[in-house]
Amino acid sequence: MNDLSEIFSAVSDGDIITLEKNKIYEIAPEDSFHLKNLFFSNTANQEENPEGERFCGIYLEEKNNITIDGNGATIMIHGIMTPFIFKRCRNIVMKNLTIDHFRPTMTEYTVTECRKGSATLKINDEYLYRIDGNMIYWHSENDFSGKPYWEIPYKGPKVLSNALNPETGIVNYMVRGEGESRGGFPDIVHIDVIDKNTLRVELRDKEKLIPEGTVVSTRCIIRFQIGGASDESENILLENIRVKSMNGFGILAQNSRNITYRNLDLTPAEGRTITSDADFFHFSGCSGEIKVVNCKATGAHDDIINIHGTHLKIVSVNRENNTLLMRYSHPESWGFNPYSEGDEIEYVSGNALVPYACARVKNCRKISNTDFEIEVDFIPDIDFAENDVVENVTRTASLYVEGNVFERIPSRAILCTTRKDVVIKNNTFRYMGAPVICVADDANFWFESGRSGNILFEGNTVVDCGAVEAEKGCDVIRYEPVVLDKNSKKAVHERIIIRGNKFINNLSDKYTINLNYVREAEISDNESNVMIIEKADGILGKR
Repeated sequence: MNDLSEIFSAVSDGDIITLEKNKIYEIAPEDSFHLKNLFFSNTANQEENPEGERFCGIYLEEKNNITIDGNGATIMIHGIMTPFIFKRCRNIVMKNLTIDHFRPTMTEYTVTECRKGSATLKINDEYLYRIDGNMIYWHSENDFSGKPYWEIPYKGPKVLSNALNPETGIVNYMVRGEGESRGGFPDIVHIDVIDKNTLRVELRDKEKLIPEGTVVSTRCIIRFQIGGASDESENILLENIRVKSMNGFGILAQNSRNITYRNLDLTPAEGRTITSDADFFHFSGCSGEIKVVNCKATGAHDDIINIHGTHLKIVSVNRENNTLLMRYSHPESWGFNPYSEGDEIEYVSGNALVPYACARVKNCRKISNTDFEIEVDFIPDIDFAENDVVENVTRTASLYVEGNVFERIPSRAILCTTRKDVVIKNNTFRYMGAPVICVADDANFWFESGRSGNILFEGNTVVDCGAVEAEKGCDVIRYEPVVLDKNSKKAVHERIIIRGNKFINNLSDKYTINLNYVREAEISDNESNVMIIEKADGILGKR
């Protein structure tokens, strides 16, 4: 076992673990914790990771009152791993640590020249590759047997590429070719190797032009491992941690209570533009208070923050036993326990996204990785619609986001789907591809629940966000619950206050605030260099 994992194989409650000052701890799948049956929300599906297999350097299970002081040390990851996992732990502090990959799973290269039909690609030393005919295969360093841990083609059905525009600083999805399921670099028909770091490629599309200076970032979309996890844990503090690279997904808190991230620096190492393959901070089924304070996060392929629960479908009802058969319906969420004894649930219309009854869970029994039988104290005397769902009300959290700098992603900054109070204040948002705040809720696609309560968005600075939609005007704040019943006249979400913010847009002549199926909104005392248009395409009560 590696030096780091050896330390954490013999930890007792109350321990303070201080790592060797400034040491680089090398970890690899072969000599780290090898775990199974750890199922994580929004990650690999059952075919991709059927046993919930995880490799990690730091693993704590059912430990309490532990402090991990990195003391300036670095965890250097080889291959594909999850650097830390806290499972059913309480009162954990991890601080003063750097996390990086020897060979990031995100590959980046710069288009230094592009003329009709050809392009020159500049590749940094750390991004290993091989050429086979007209294909570039990106790969890792070798494992203990002498073969790469992973390898992916420069494009394909499980490969996604984004492009950083050198003039605007904005990351956008690359265009899909005909018949392609994912955006990617244009088809290459011939490759000349100029030197180790320089390739000249001939393109199939002779008219294709890529702006010189564009940085292409390419990854496998399968989320085998993630940037770290707190699962069924309570009172977790991450502080003064530098993360230079995350594989597959960001830092996940799942079915956990009271999570604080303070003074985290999640920005690319020198020579890179991307830090995370997907989200930075993901909170699934959490409760208590979630705090993200004085952090910096730059460069990812998905959201900065995503907080939500999970709608499970009502498959069948046994009224004699007061039981319901519930099912995970999205392939990337499965296996983890959705309910505990005493949890409050709401029965929700899958079409209108409004609750119509509530109950308490008395027992939860796992039937399979997707199906759970729950005994409840009340089942409404109705015929459930085919897509009606249940939300776990107990597993919802408040969210406090203050003093952060969030930059350069192609999607939303904060995907905010929780009924508890949300405060987002005194942050800076730059170069978000989609809205700064997106308030969703759906029961038919991602199945991310649920309805939101009170959201305060105050004192923030927003610069060139909604950039992917700039040509048609930028939604800077958007409510978009997936309401299939277009005749529904009931609000899904409660209230938002947008007050005292500064909106700057150099990409379009307007920002839009799009309010759908929200009951109440207050928009006041904001500054902007462009027109702000308020839309209310659904329900909107008080202003």
